[in-house]
Amino acid sequence: MLDVLHVSKKINDKIVIDDCSFQTKNNSIFGIVGINGVGKTTLLRLCSGILKPDEGTILLGTETIYSNIEAKKNIVYIPDSPYYEPNSTVISVKRLYEAFYDIDNNYFEYLLDRFELKKNDFLIHLSKGMLKRFYLVIALAIAPKLLLLDETFDGIDPKCKRIFKEEIKKIVNKKKINVVLTSHSLRELSNLADEIAYLVDGKLLKIDDKTYLNDPIYRVVVYKKPNVKYDINKLYVLKMEELESVILLDVYNKPEDIKYVFSDALHLEIKEVSFDNWVVYQMEVLK
Repeated sequence: MLDVLHVSKKINDKIVIDDCSFQTKNNSIFGIVGINGVGKTTLLRLCSGILKPDEGTILLGTETIYSNIEAKKNIVYIPDSPYYEPNSTVISVKRLYEAFYDIDNNYFEYLLDRFELKKNDFLIHLSKGMLKRFYLVIALAIAPKLLLLDETFDGIDPKCKRIFKEEIKKIVNKKKINVVLTSHSLRELSNLADEIAYLVDGKLLKIDDKTYLNDPIYRVVVYKKPNVKYDINKLYVLKMEELESVILLDVYNKPEDIKYVFSDALHLEIKEVSFDNWVVYQMEVLK
């Protein structure tokens, strides 16, 4: 279990992580979503023990991670663009990892085949997507207590995304590991992660599909009847644009309340906003 407790970090006098706290459950996948440059990589580097928090504590089980070699033996961190020597091959990098971790060789071979990679492939000749596939193979074949994956799906084609999602779920259930992965796309994580948090301005907001379903926001299109005024003040309006014959709104009200306010409209359309847009509104509240 990973515990991140009130962690803050400045880089070049800029606050990147600000009083950030979260806890992963055993045997689970924790997703962190945020735009590029928001601090996702910094947060993973803190969790891996590469960076030291300026404030707060990070624990793997009961052990602090920074400067703790024994704890780090149970952590694998795969950055968005891993470093490798120019003459590195798939098998030579695998041997390097074997110096520090136990690798399931049979599973490694199986994954190479599934991800369409060969042992003698030179990494320098692989595309970014193929490199990402290879390091995911390494990570899955090690299956450490804590697996940290940065921008997991960046550059990976849909087929390999599907394979990865299948395999990571198997490993989490079989090996009882904890996974923390980041992405700039909420959609990529919404059907994979057990819990999701949104990172903005160094702060985390935990979200989930259940909260979204229980607290929907509606997008409303009103085709106005001439010379009719609508009591829009009765609605909780998040965004509104009024044109000559149409009103566009995002509101935090039940459909029956919306229909009541616009009962005299020529035509009324009500549709739930997408999960992505719902999260954006929640982040505006957090700010």
